[in-house]
Amino acid sequence: MQLRSIILYSKSGDKRVLNFRLGELNIVTGTSQTGKSALLDIVDFCLGRDEITLPATAIFRTVAWYAVMLQLDDTRVFVARPAPGPNARSVTNGMIEMGADLAVPELADLKVATDSDTIRQQIGRRIGIGDPRSETPAGGFAAPLSANLGHAMLLCLQNQDEVALKRALFHRQNDEAHIRTALKTTIPYFLGAVPEDQAARQQQLLQARRALRKKQNDLRAAQELNRDVEARLRSLLGEARVHGLVDEAAVMDDDRGAILAALREAASFQPGSRFDDQQQRRRELELGQQASDLRRQLRTVAEERKLLTDLEAEENGYRGVVGRGMSRLSALHLVPAGAAGDETLCPACGSTLEDPDPTVTDMHTTLQELRGQLDAVRAAQPRREQALRELEQAAVGLRQRLRGVEGALSVLAEERERHAGLLGQAEAQAYTRGRIDAYLGQINSASDGREIQQLQSDVSIAQRIVEELEAQLDSEDIEGRLAHSLGYVSSQMTSHARYLRLEQGDRLVRLDLKKLTVVTDAIDEVTELIRIGSGKNHVGYHLAAHLALHQYFVSNQRPVPRFLMLDQPTQPYYPSDMAKRRGKLEDLSGDDDREAVKRLFRLMYDITASLSPDFQMIVSDHADLPDDWFQECVRYNWRDGETLIPPGWLDTPPHP
Repeated sequence: MQLRSIILYSKSGDKRVLNFRLGELNIVTGTSQTGKSALLDIVDFCLGRDEITLPATAIFRTVAWYAVMLQLDDTRVFVARPAPGPNARSVTNGMIEMGADLAVPELADLKVATDSDTIRQQIGRRIGIGDPRSETPAGGFAAPLSANLGHAMLLCLQNQDEVALKRALFHRQNDEAHIRTALKTTIPYFLGAVPEDQAARQQQLLQARRALRKKQNDLRAAQELNRDVEARLRSLLGEARVHGLVDEAAVMDDDRGAILAALREAASFQPGSRFDDQQQRRRELELGQQASDLRRQLRTVAEERKLLTDLEAEENGYRGVVGRGMSRLSALHLVPAGAAGDETLCPACGSTLEDPDPTVTDMHTTLQELRGQLDAVRAAQPRREQALRELEQAAVGLRQRLRGVEGALSVLAEERERHAGLLGQAEAQAYTRGRIDAYLGQINSASDGREIQQLQSDVSIAQRIVEELEAQLDSEDIEGRLAHSLGYVSSQMTSHARYLRLEQGDRLVRLDLKKLTVVTDAIDEVTELIRIGSGKNHVGYHLAAHLALHQYFVSNQRPVPRFLMLDQPTQPYYPSDMAKRRGKLEDLSGDDDREAVKRLFRLMYDITASLSPDFQMIVSDHADLPDDWFQECVRYNWRDGETLIPPGWLDTPPHP
């Protein structure tokens, strides 16, 4: 896609048509305030940008519509957008037409028929932009990013505030954070490192991960719901018994299946005879007695457990005392074997004693006794630990049963207080049936564990799907393709930097996608564009990077518009207003600057010619070089009263 024409429609019906040559360098030169810089803003606006960046001067208020005529391989595309109204910050509507021999229409033929998103989608599809998507960063809530014509245009435009920046390399890079994210995400796609089928699988992986998280959450919710069902079921069973909804002896409290069956029966119970208050009181007494018995059993278990833990502490102390005694007696191993059993021999030197000394024999005997006692203590430890585990299990069971009994008592107390003198037996039964039915509705499918098993199976299947998709997405392969593409771009950037004789241009020059800047590599350091001095070098590196990217796009048939627009690339070389008005080489301060400006335009000319007819450049600048090749590229020279918008438009009344 290249730019055939830029068209402006006045409110009176006049047209201003600027035609450009395809596959060539097109230069618009002139003095300041002639409208050169507005050309880039018009193209950006017509190709789908909603934010208004067009001048708000009196002469621009005479414009009714802005339009461009684009040339694709087999057709032309006419895109028009209505001029913004006073104080408008954005415009979202427009029109688009396509045809092989499409001509520029008249003002009366322009009608709003679509919006900016549709314009970008239609043109994007025609130049081959598919539907590559990038997964949202972890923790984010935005929808996946889809590459479109707007992202491609970020690589095709450099206005006068951007072309000499050292802190940004691409169009609108410093506008908002989401623009930087879009650049980092879509440039690998435009370089061909992320093919469309890979992007589709990445989207499938995103959906599979979401499905896995949902199933995991469902499983956790079901497990949480099932955790304390036992105590709640027993509480409801006790309540059902109190109100005569189930038979007293029909259900055992430890049979969960029978409890569920009894509760379902209670939920469908049809009221019969009136409730017997004596039976309720009798049930309260029974439950109270059960609670007292369970508490007494819990106290007994706690006392037994404390006894065992105290015994363990005493045994630990006893083992320490015995161990120290055995440690002191360990010196016996130094006594000769014969001396240990002969009381007439000295255990230290082995000489004969006048009086027998039984000390050594006694010490050996003591040592053997201590060992025996310590072995007895150790033998008792496993049995005590087993007893402690059994007591803990018994305590858990007792506490669970106690919660069920206390729950039933609590319900009875609440019922007595709530319904005393107000509700009869039938009303109380109806209320209880409602509670039972509501709770069974929550735990019915999970009560027997089948739902949890099914959810566990679902989670396992979802996990396998995610793992298979992750295996298909080879991140190393993507990194390899991206490194190959950037290697080609780097070689071209290095060549351009050396031709332009840029500072540090003798190093390896490359594009850093993570930081969206140019860096130069030496053996001992890496230097970013922000640390390379002077606006002249910044312009040179911007030009080198964008030309290298478009060389790659053209050579590899990537879906990026085949044109590059630059606004005021020589602005660092023309510091004075007089120099800008004339644009002559002799107005520059020195020979080095004159040669540098000539090299800038010669590089644009040579690269465009080498890629012709598949690449077009449009440059707005003050420079007006005398060289024949330069003058052949000049399409418009706005000096001596020539401007983008004819001054006579101010004097022409609007069309009725």
